[in-house]
Amino acid sequence: MATTRLEVRMARRRQDVAAAQALRYRVFYKEMGAAADLKTKVLRRDVDRFDRACDHLLVIDHARRRRRILPVFGPVVGTCRLIRRDIAARRGGFYSADEFDLGPLLARAGECLEVGRSCVDPAYRSRAVIDRLWSGVADYIRANRIALLFGCASLPGTSPHRLAHALSYLYHHHLAPPEWRPRALPARYVDMRILPAAAVDPRAAWADLPPLLKGYLRLGATIGDGAVVDGQFNSTDVCVVLPTERVAERYLRRYQAADDGRRAA
Repeated sequence: MATTRLEVRMARRRQDVAAAQALRYRVFYKEMGAAADLKTKVLRRDVDRFDRACDHLLVIDHARRRRRILPVFGPVVGTCRLIRRDIAARRGGFYSADEFDLGPLLARAGECLEVGRSCVDPAYRSRAVIDRLWSGVADYIRANRIALLFGCASLPGTSPHRLAHALSYLYHHHLAPPEWRPRALPARYVDMRILPAAAVDPRAAWADLPPLLKGYLRLGATIGDGAVVDGQFNSTDVCVVLPTERVAERYLRRYQAADDGRRAA
């Protein structure tokens, strides 16, 4: 699958958002086993109250459009939704606030950005495609002068003990600094220190992490204190925190180098 045929852009109309919601439905409900209510089953889209407040970033495969397979799969093969502090303040808060105390993050000066509902079509889960999604996030960060990025990242399943190796690894090796460390809400808090640091094999734990979470960590992201079990989405969530200059600088260097290479050729 060639990545050159992929376009990364923001949703421009309601049909774009609907296509992103349809991809989310296929990944979260059909693949990962989230519990769908009647409305979700009928619509075959993942829809919630935050969608109208968010900007939706899309990765589009135009080859799917040419192959006329839109009714089944659609051209959107990756998506995430983005909400800034000022928008959240006007439109009912951040999605992550239902699981985590975001006070340490929101006390910091500067614009912050929540990234959520990230997913990629199973046939497109290469590092190259995930990097394309991140390049779009980096462009958004620069355009809106975002200082800090955060959001929920999900591990599959609702048994923390089955995820003990991964959760313990994240706590012992990637815990956020105290000054911006979110914490799971008391009623939902699951201690991630299931195994002692000496019992964790970092290489094996890394191999078990979902690709999108690995993408965060490669950029230097850190993790909040405590996990949250999300029964509806059949997942265990952690809160990811990332100073955004690491995102912007990495992708600016990468794509400038690519442009320079094309000009030299």
